[in-house]
Amino acid sequence: MSKARRLRLCRLAGMGLLFALVAPAWAQLPPRLTPGSVAEQLDTARQRLAGQPAAADTAGQLQALAQNLRGELVGQLAQPLSALDDRARGQVLRAHAAAQLAVDFADSAGSCREGEVAAMARALALSVRRIAQAPAGGKPMQATIDRLEGADHQALFALRATAGSIALALVGSELHDAQCPDPQLTATDADGRPLAVQPRITGVFPARIEFEWPATAALAPGSYVLHARPQHKAFLVGCSAQPEATVAVQVMPATKFTVGYALEAVCGRTAPRTVALGKGMLPPLDGYGTTVAQAIDTSACIEPVAYRISATVAYADGASATAGPFEQSADANATVGLPGGLSLSWDPAVRQLFVRSGMPTCKGMR
Repeated sequence: MSKARRLRLCRLAGMGLLFALVAPAWAQLPPRLTPGSVAEQLDTARQRLAGQPAAADTAGQLQALAQNLRGELVGQLAQPLSALDDRARGQVLRAHAAAQLAVDFADSAGSCREGEVAAMARALALSVRRIAQAPAGGKPMQATIDRLEGADHQALFALRATAGSIALALVGSELHDAQCPDPQLTATDADGRPLAVQPRITGVFPARIEFEWPATAALAPGSYVLHARPQHKAFLVGCSAQPEATVAVQVMPATKFTVGYALEAVCGRTAPRTVALGKGMLPPLDGYGTTVAQAIDTSACIEPVAYRISATVAYADGASATAGPFEQSADANATVGLPGGLSLSWDPAVRQLFVRSGMPTCKGMR
């Protein structure tokens, strides 16, 4: 190879490296996002919220975001992100984040109690409202947060207070520039006041920030906001702070279940009568995967034909639920399923009631 040819190749390689260093981060974003496609995502997300009264205000906010895209970017609805200026690109990405949050909420809410759905809806509403109110930015790195998720990669909207650390992650776009220091991550209350104990970043990637949030047990139940503020490196300028991205989360009281019961026996085969055997409260269950038991005196019914059981449950968030009465032959165990993943069982062989708390059933809450 001639010396001139080697020189040209070196120059081309150098230009390619320079382009890689100075190319904006959005050059690697998925080209499928356009103002028009994101407006359609918002329409779909709004329809998904139609069956959730707690999210009615958010549905209206999504409609307004879609109308803004179609109105302000009317001549660019089919343009990819790479063809948009910084301001328009940020508007599209934020709207996309709002749609994704709403879809995740709809996917998670079906397995939750009414009180849990209401708490999650408050976090969703605050997140979408902050997205809608974010000022239009002209910075090249428009960070957005599409979801807060747990170690199992499930979207989260609410956390049950705990004394230990919780492993969480923010997922979105433009969250980190590998050529710059780690982004700032702070937690505040809904009014913007920083918390005494802050999250600790454990890993950063362009579309993901992993962190631990310690000691949520010290937080009062309510809404909190996570703020991520990345930096971006520009050619001949260095790293500079970019507009922050936020997502809200609702902190709930620590898990606790209190179960009340009523147990009756149907006595006698020739002349059956109902006999009350016991009524009261079982010891509380603190957390999931726990069991409590209560012995019952059955001497009031010598010849049981069947047992009848009913229950009430009080949850840490103040909600309650009832189940039963259910009747079961005296020759078999009786089990009542309770909302929230609980079960109440009567075992006549050992004359004891058992309450078990299984695994959490609400996907959007940990």
